Amino acid sequence: MDTTPQTSPIMDGSDDATNAERLAGLQQQVDSDLAGATDDEKAEHLRVRMAETDVQDEPDAERPDAPAAEVDPGR
Repeated sequence: MDTTPQTSPIMDGSDDATNAERLAGLQQQVDSDLAGATDDEKAEHLRVRMAETDVQDEPDAERPDAPAAEVDPGR
């Protein structure tokens, strides 16, 4: 059994998404996973997930209702 941590998608075609699409997907996952959390908690979790998956912030992207719109990934 492989014990190497999974840091990227494994399904065919999953690497075809743009960074902005990957970021939007992470935001949806975080919003769903942490439904009762504060915006600060969601933003911190999103920063961790971005680092784990090598997704970069998209400061010019439109992201309504995304608590991570003000995320500084370098923090």
